[in-house]
Amino acid sequence: MTSEGLRRGLSFVWASLPALTFGQLAPVPIIHAAVKLRTWTLWAASALYSAATVLLWSATTTVTSGPVETAEPSDSPGWTFPLLLGLMVVPTAHAFLVRRRVFEPKPQQPALVAALQARQRREEAKAIVARDADLARELRIGRPDLPRQFDDGGLVDLNHAPAPAMVQFLGLSEAEAAQVIEARERIGAFISAEEVIAHTDLPPTRIDGIRERLVFVPDAVA
Repeated sequence: MTSEGLRRGLSFVWASLPALTFGQLAPVPIIHAAVKLRTWTLWAASALYSAATVLLWSATTTVTSGPVETAEPSDSPGWTFPLLLGLMVVPTAHAFLVRRRVFEPKPQQPALVAALQARQRREEAKAIVARDADLARELRIGRPDLPRQFDDGGLVDLNHAPAPAMVQFLGLSEAEAAQVIEARERIGAFISAEEVIAHTDLPPTRIDGIRERLVFVPDAVA
């Protein structure tokens, strides 16, 4: 059975708890739903089912000087059976109504899904740069200005990308991009965002805003 199938099966057991336990655990799934979904209606229902369960327990047990013992059915008030039946049926039906909201994840917005996928691709591309710079250059990681097939999630290589690419894909101004070009020509290559900050007049907050999109591919060894 897949994890999704197991999750679905457990959700049906969860919703059936009031019936399976003859009303003894009637409040449990609704209390769980109230904690998960945080709605006042579920909290109110939880309080109602809990009060009804306590009332049923108090009516169907007899306290003596020794341990608590279960009373004979004939000793119980006439309304206990309808209450027991109600605690088996009503909370069970309620739990099945909210089961999907509790157990099935909410669909993510397409924009959020795309952003998370792009972040993962950036992390994978940076791992390639760290592990195999030759492969990174072959895949043209960080070079949105060149034709390529590999999707690096929107990285820009500050060691090789031209100024227009920095302007278009990082949002730098032309003056800021020119500073980056001048600095890398002066020092040879950057190895980190901190070096960009150290060798340009770009404020740290400006670099921090684009840090996740930066990559520094080293030059090929001659």
